Amino acid sequence: MRKSLLAAIALVAAAPLLAGLPKGWVGRDTCATCHDDVAKAFVDGPHGRAMADRGPNNLPKPEGSMLDRSCESCHGPGEAHANDPSTKNIRSLKGATTVDASSGCIACHAAQKGGLAIRTHGHEKAGIACLDCHVSGHAAPAAEPMLARARGALCTGCHASQTAQFALPYAHREGKVPFECMSCHSVHGGTTARGRVEEDGQQRCVACHTEKAGPQVYPHPPVAVNGCIGCHTPHGSPNAFLLNRASTSQLCLECHTDTPKFHDLSKPAYRACVSCHAAVHGSQRDPKLFQE
Repeated sequence: MRKSLLAAIALVAAAPLLAGLPKGWVGRDTCATCHDDVAKAFVDGPHGRAMADRGPNNLPKPEGSMLDRSCESCHGPGEAHANDPSTKNIRSLKGATTVDASSGCIACHAAQKGGLAIRTHGHEKAGIACLDCHVSGHAAPAAEPMLARARGALCTGCHASQTAQFALPYAHREGKVPFECMSCHSVHGGTTARGRVEEDGQQRCVACHTEKAGPQVYPHPPVAVNGCIGCHTPHGSPNAFLLNRASTSQLCLECHTDTPKFHDLSKPAYRACVSCHAAVHGSQRDPKLFQE
């Protein structure tokens, strides 16, 4: 009774400030009357701080802020709950599926939701939702941007096969620490599907391997067609240089089946393709890729 009375008093006191809120909304200050610890934790967190700097339409605030609407953006209109506190007249996220709990996120982050559906639709089909990877904002995140687990552990729970590849003799890692998945993969936004490296051609790889970026006068055509993963395995490989095959000759012969007759493949000299065709990524001087 005392809490409902306090909420009602706060609602009356705040009435002049609520004109800009949707019908049935009471504003964060009214919610904080009863849920002061939760509201303070949210305000002090990164989500609350970001919302305090933005206006109701996620624009630089001329007046008011998104923070006024923060509670009800996720939990729904609070007028009925303020007048009669009950779990039945407010959206409680306790026990809700992450898909249902994420409905509040989508209200503000529609662009990220749309990008997720386009770029990583495997996540969409598997029912992966915002709060499977992010925290709601009441608790401190394990890492930014508001991640539920450390960046290095965020993807490994589902992507066990790719995680195991980082333990192979040759892998994308620094010492014993694998590169972060998000160094190469973009989960939100973008125009390519799944955020996988082959969808972007070689652009993901040459961001680090700038010496391979070109352009070359005589490019190696498979690079333009399949990107780097036509020859390399991105996460890890038992083969040197992350090659898809144990030897370069095996790799080259997958495309170059019409080798000249004088290339006697029974002789080791002709099985070491890159001994002569050294410019495998493209050459500035030689169409047969003999020279860089």
